[in-house]
Amino acid sequence: METNKSIQMPYSKERRNIVVGLSVGLLAFLSGFPFKATKVSAANETIYYPVDYGAQLNTPNFDNAPIINNLINNMPPSGGVIELPAGEMWIHSPIKINRSYVTIRGVNAGTRSHVDNEEQPGLNHPGGGSKLILGTNCQTGIVSEKRVGAPRVSSIQLENFLIQGRGTGKGQIAVNIEHDNDAVRIIGVSIIAVGMGLRSVGADAFTVRGCWISEVHDGLHSLGSSQQLLVANNYFGAQPGGRSIYLENPNWANIVGNNIYPDGHVCLEAKGAQNCTFTGNNIQSYYTGAVIIKGDGNLFSGKVQALRSSGNWLQDPIGRDGLYGLIHVDGNDNHITASSINSDQPETHTRILIMGGNGNWVTNTKIYGRSSNRKVVVNGSCVDTRIVHSASSLDVDKANSNTTIVW
Repeated sequence: METNKSIQMPYSKERRNIVVGLSVGLLAFLSGFPFKATKVSAANETIYYPVDYGAQLNTPNFDNAPIINNLINNMPPSGGVIELPAGEMWIHSPIKINRSYVTIRGVNAGTRSHVDNEEQPGLNHPGGGSKLILGTNCQTGIVSEKRVGAPRVSSIQLENFLIQGRGTGKGQIAVNIEHDNDAVRIIGVSIIAVGMGLRSVGADAFTVRGCWISEVHDGLHSLGSSQQLLVANNYFGAQPGGRSIYLENPNWANIVGNNIYPDGHVCLEAKGAQNCTFTGNNIQSYYTGAVIIKGDGNLFSGKVQALRSSGNWLQDPIGRDGLYGLIHVDGNDNHITASSINSDQPETHTRILIMGGNGNWVTNTKIYGRSSNRKVVVNGSCVDTRIVHSASSLDVDKANSNTTIVW
């Protein structure tokens, strides 16, 4: 007869949650940080509520960043979620995410625009939602700092809250992921009144989706080299002298379905772009050079509208003349297709400029608005350029280039 056999209890979801909770509690005890009970969601997320650890809402002089940073630093190896409640959470120093698997999320993004103040005088930050408010001396809201020799960070996620600065001329950055990173996701975040909305360096599989980044000097800057960048279904609006979307050396980026408002001197610029796709974007601009694509093997398809402000075509804020092109392409094997270009530029200004390279095509693109014989301009050094069902020979200035026109 067998005796003393152990009984193995099934490892249920409830038991797993208890183990996670005990692990967090032990980590808190060892670290000396006064953790309180946290919630473990059905998805096994460990959720931290900053107000349970001394964070204060609607208190402009209180700095909540140190409390949030302590929570991040004392998370278990699997990471966790910082959940921001509805209301204003002020910070006077950066929130630092120098580890992987950290999520900061709010209940919703709340108000978006300063226009609300005009409609409802007396409200400093009207509307509902979770708001992260940057104090005057807080130059960066959320940062992942560059650390020499440190492993790259992965799976940082920001979602469903508002970040508001003190004005577009203060040089503040809402989010700065300056450390090499994988799979950072910015989802449903509203950003207003800062110098730069999002800045990322060395990003792989970086996602920006469903955000409202407007009333900022610059929108999104992706610097260094990036791979598989996805920027989809957002709203961008830079200010004069700024750029709404700027990509440096992107590889296989997908910039899809965004609304890009006028005012910035560049709506979309991709420098050193390789095999990227820019499709379904609705782009409006007051200036030449609204779209700049420099690189090889890129596809552009979308709507670009050149507008006059107050009845006048505005002088370019960085001094480009009308020959630069509303759309400026320089490189090899780039393709503009199935696009609609509605231009109110002066007649002598260039709509599409193929500045240089081999094998660039403009096909099935409607170019209309003010009449012009410079709908497409091809630099004389270009080779094997093709303009198909987009402009007649009377509308194309091909200089001495090797260009085929099919109308």
